[in-house]
Amino acid sequence: MVNVASEAGNFFQTDAEIQKQKEKEAKYNYTEGDAIQLNTKALALLVTGKYAYIAESGFSAKRINLETNKVGKIFKGHQGPVTCLALSHGKQIVWTGSWDKTIKKWDAKTGECLATLEGHTDFVKSLIVVGDHVYSGSSDTTIRQWNMDTLECVKILKKKDNRTIECLAADTQFLYAGSSDRLISKWDRTTGECVATFDEHDTSVYCIRVWDDEMWTASADKTVRRWNTETGAVDTVLTHPDRVKSIAVAEPYVITGSSDDAIRVWDIASGKLISTIQGHFDEVGCLDVVGSTLYSASLDCSLRRWSLTSSALKEYNEKKLKKPVEETGTGLTEEEERELAELMDDSDDE
Repeated sequence: MVNVASEAGNFFQTDAEIQKQKEKEAKYNYTEGDAIQLNTKALALLVTGKYAYIAESGFSAKRINLETNKVGKIFKGHQGPVTCLALSHGKQIVWTGSWDKTIKKWDAKTGECLATLEGHTDFVKSLIVVGDHVYSGSSDTTIRQWNMDTLECVKILKKKDNRTIECLAADTQFLYAGSSDRLISKWDRTTGECVATFDEHDTSVYCIRVWDDEMWTASADKTVRRWNTETGAVDTVLTHPDRVKSIAVAEPYVITGSSDDAIRVWDIASGKLISTIQGHFDEVGCLDVVGSTLYSASLDCSLRRWSLTSSALKEYNEKKLKKPVEETGTGLTEEEERELAELMDDSDDE
């Protein structure tokens, strides 16, 4: 039987939810990782040079100067959370996608909205710039290909099933799309044909990174997998204690961000966990790497940076070992906890 709290302030919360809340409160900080506090939750991150571009749940995106930690420009105009972003034209143009079903084109220097692209009928979840085109993935189950100059939608890619497109990636010839049905589809960008489907994950695929003939994918099934893009073979599986939301590759490491608030650094060659970075106190959904510096953005409303040097990775592990271990058992299965959470969400909507 599910245990539900009866204390005022904790009505309709399971023991597991209360315990998790206590754990987050204990981890609360805006100091670890040279944290920059944001106004709202970070949903996407792109770091280039001295700037970090962040898409936020507060209906806007912003550019932060990493040398001063100051916000230099705010891109405001969407009518819903901004979920994704991309740069083009020598970093002079910013593209953003939103829950308001639109894509906006911005002047990076002035912050002016230059155009609004309409066509999707549900949330825009992912954007990627390839050549002269912007590709957008949506909860409406389609991928749209937009000409960046004419702003016309020149092609619509759609799988046979009706599931949300969660993420996009590309190499020199192909587009890769991860969806909520656990599948990754490989599209020929010239013909618009789906030429292969990768099926090893158990549920939603949240992030894809492609380098040469390798593809790294992160999933709600608590794993990260490395695929050969030609054969579809998986040669590496990295197992996590919770959903994996983000990936960055900085050889010899692959770095993962998870719903358990942790960042993990893995050795690519051996598949072994090298270091665990703790500092965030909510889901780590955004990662990017510049040189030997890792940038992470989270639902805890922060942007943080971490050194990836050998000495720093060792220090993260030593710091983790010094932290006291807390009891987290609740007697509930994970499935029971999620079922109750869904019931509570439903009751809130009524």
